[in-house]
Amino acid sequence: MPSQRRSSISLVTKLRLYNVYSLPVLLHVYGSDTWSVTEASRQRLDAFGQWCLRRILRIPYTAHVTNVSVWSQTNQPPVSSLIQQRRLKLFGHIPKAAASEDHSRVLRASTDRLPVDWRRPRGRPRQSWLRTIESDLKPLNLGLHSALRRATDRPSWQRIVETATLFERAP
Repeated sequence: MPSQRRSSISLVTKLRLYNVYSLPVLLHVYGSDTWSVTEASRQRLDAFGQWCLRRILRIPYTAHVTNVSVWSQTNQPPVSSLIQQRRLKLFGHIPKAAASEDHSRVLRASTDRLPVDWRRPRGRPRQSWLRTIESDLKPLNLGLHSALRRATDRPSWQRIVETATLFERAP
């Protein structure tokens, strides 16, 4: 029977490697701040993050350990919370852009009322990026127009982003 090899890498180093290699590939390379996340994809992303953290902590599948205890042991937020934070930061960045830039004009046009007869093209997802932003801001009782106004004030918007991600982290 072969002897089991134990890794001599400390937990702190494993978590640093997770934060440096795994999360940036997921969040930066795939452009997570532009995703319109559905509930099913949010659950899959959180499951991936939990799978990674449980592997780091060497928690077997048969152990009955809650997700909250894994997050508290590793001091890592859920992946969906990180994505929400990135999405809200991007939303806060766009209104500060010059009015002549394309992304600023697109955002302002998309937050205005759509024509009554407009329908989303066939085959397109129902959940748009702005609807995802609206659902992120809903627990804070903020609409898109008031969020656009508040996003121009950087310290105020940073507090809103922190508060929104705290709502997301609550089990």
